[in-house]
Amino acid sequence: MEFNILQYLPENIRIRIDNDIRKMFFEGKSVTNWSKVLNISLKNSSRYINGTRSISLILLKRLIGLTKADIDKLQNKIEFKIGKSGSYHRIGPSIDIDKNWVYISELINGDGHIPLSFWQIVFVNKNEELINYVKNFFLTQGIREDQMTLIKREDANFIVIRAAVLAHIFNKILKVSAGKKMELTIPNFVMQNKNLSIAAVKGAFDSEGSVTFSGSRRISISSNSKNWLNQIKQVLENLRISSTILEDKSKRKVPIYRIFIYKKSNLEKFLTIINPLHTKRKEKLKEILNNYTRNPSREFHKKILLSIQKGNIRKRDISKDLNLKLVITQNNINWLKKKQYIFAYEKIITNEGGYHKYKITSKGKDYLNKSLSFFD
Repeated sequence: MEFNILQYLPENIRIRIDNDIRKMFFEGKSVTNWSKVLNISLKNSSRYINGTRSISLILLKRLIGLTKADIDKLQNKIEFKIGKSGSYHRIGPSIDIDKNWVYISELINGDGHIPLSFWQIVFVNKNEELINYVKNFFLTQGIREDQMTLIKREDANFIVIRAAVLAHIFNKILKVSAGKKMELTIPNFVMQNKNLSIAAVKGAFDSEGSVTFSGSRRISISSNSKNWLNQIKQVLENLRISSTILEDKSKRKVPIYRIFIYKKSNLEKFLTIINPLHTKRKEKLKEILNNYTRNPSREFHKKILLSIQKGNIRKRDISKDLNLKLVITQNNINWLKKKQYIFAYEKIITNEGGYHKYKITSKGKDYLNKSLSFFD
């Protein structure tokens, strides 16, 4: 969707225009005449005409109105800068907000932020593929490598993009919040467009989503913003993907909301239509679907308990005994530990790594005995 960014940029922006655009604006009148028409000094009029001084947004709009200039002729011939420092950025004035813009905007809504100063855009995520995707997006928008800083830590990767003009575009057009995050919102023009709304859900999931094997097989997206999740739910309903939103107040001053998607048919639609970019979550979702059965998850729990009871006390041995994927075994072991049905009684360190040995608790034995009548 096309937008004229002159309607959204701040008034304190500095603008440089190409020589042919200056000629188009200023030819036909003398410096004195332009000084009178614009009500500015002769000195400044001369600087604007010869291009030694940047012009303001208000002046650019006046010149367009006075000369009745075709705005299309300005395309890719004007540069913007906010403040005295930084570099000019050549963009617009017309820009096409496509699904890539929308996807990046929801990544930032979920796992990033724009400070109130608007000097930079920050995105934080462990997944390097997402970090690289964000970096490449900004490179295609004319941001240079030296305007970006990548910080790698064990817990997460940070990419900082010094692009004040783009920060304003994300904030004003795509409704990415600036400063402290409160209620988030997806713009109406995105909600009303199928491809753009799919990109919004994709960005929300890649930034704030999760995939769960144990208990019930599901995917979820979490946020403090109920409004944001309600909009995501609306998009999913339009795509005929069923979902539900739950409120979590446990040990929290401010509740967090989670949208859950269950059932194989819904998960398959999500994978096919939304097509997440987050590599680990996408692979986990594929694992769920490849190993999805009509049997309830508690059958996996019972089988793992029985395998441990038989003497398979390592995760790898349990997985081999049951012919289950290691990742599925691990997720169900995590669930059993959380429920206190098993516990790790010893950790063994070898040259090839480490592993735990598991035992069934008395609570786990009771659970197993009660479940036998259902499955055996």
